This record gives sequence, structure tokens and C-alpha cells, in this order.
Amino acid sequence: MKSARMMATRGAAQKLWHNRFEWWMSIFREGVVAGTLGGAIVALWYFLCDTIVGRPFHTPALLGAIFFNGLHGHDVGAATVAPVLSFTVLHFAAFISFGIASAILIAAAEREPLLVLGALMIYACYEVSFLSFVTVLDASALGAIGLWKIAAANAITLVTVFGYFQYRHPQILPRFVKRWAKFDAEEFASPPVLAARVRRLPEVRTGSIPAGIE
Repeated sequence: MKSARMMATRGAAQKLWHNRFEWWMSIFREGVVAGTLGGAIVALWYFLCDTIVGRPFHTPALLGAIFFNGLHGHDVGAATVAPVLSFTVLHFAAFISFGIASAILIAAAEREPLLVLGALMIYACYEVSFLSFVTVLDASALGAIGLWKIAAANAITLVTVFGYFQYRHPQILPRFVKRWAKFDAEEFASPPVLAARVRRLPEVRTGSIPAGIE
């Protein structure tokens, strides 16, 4: 009897561990796919923009030379294989990291839908860090790339990544809207607490103050 109970307990623990492992692996896979999609769509966007002006792979070559070779924008000529491949690896590694972090927050948003905003904050921090780092290394690089291209790439990335998460979790957006509306209603309906916490001090009669104290 005792042996059967121990085997049942061990089997339940193994099943729980297996379920948790599968849950984390599904989150990891979603993050990798989302990050890869975002990185690929941005790489394709810059490739099309560079090809239209007759300089294919100029953007990854420029950023690769700045990041890894310490060059400046005006020192970069024709695109070569080494800086393009180096920056492409860094590019996809950064996007996959963003995708995994967003997937974790999306999974947590199954319990609290407002955590979806955390994924937007992660992407905003990622973009600010990237732009700041490029500006420190070579401020002219942002002008060479084109701010409108960067803004368009950010918009495309958000639509791609969060469109994928919405496809994987169809109830996320409706639950977020519902939770946000409920949050606003709670804030609007809550009475002010400051006045309720103010206590009136007892009145002090002048006759009760000792006289002659100097």
C-alpha cells in the first residue's frame, strides 16, 4: 500500500514537471517564432529600401561596420559580407530575445490582461537602447539610414509580432479591452479617500491651559 502511494505521488510529480516543461517550451517556441518574424520583416524592409536606391544590404553593412569595426558612416563604402553577416546575427539575436520576453508577458497576460502593455514597454526600451547606442557610436548613422525608415520598421515590427501573438492567443485583445474598461470604471467610481481619513481634533478649551508657565 505504501509503495503504491509512493509510486502514485512520484507519477503525479513527474506529470506536473512534464506539463510545466511543455508549458515553458511552448512559450519559448512562441518567442523564437515571434522574434524571427519581426527580425525577418525588418530585414526585408531595409533590403527593399536599399535595393530601390541601388545599394542593396547597405543598412546592415553600415550598422555592422559601426558596431563591430568602429567605423563611421562616411567611411563605409560598398557592402561586404563580414559586416552584413555580423550585424544580421546581432539583429536576429536581439529580436528573438525581445520575442521571448514578450511571449513570457503574453503568457502572464492570460491571468492579468493589462500585462500586454509590458511587451510594448520592452519593445520601446529595446528601440531606445538601440537608437541611443547607434547615436553614441556615430550620430550621422541615423540620418544615413533615414528616420522615416526606422519609424516604418518599428510600426511593421509591432504589427507583425503582436499580430502573431493575437493569432496564437485570440482572446488576449478582447480581454485586454474589457479589463481596461473595468479598470477605468473602478478608478472613476472610487470615492476620494483623503477626506474620509481626516480626523477632527478635539476642541481645546482655553480654561484648561495652565496659566503662569514661563
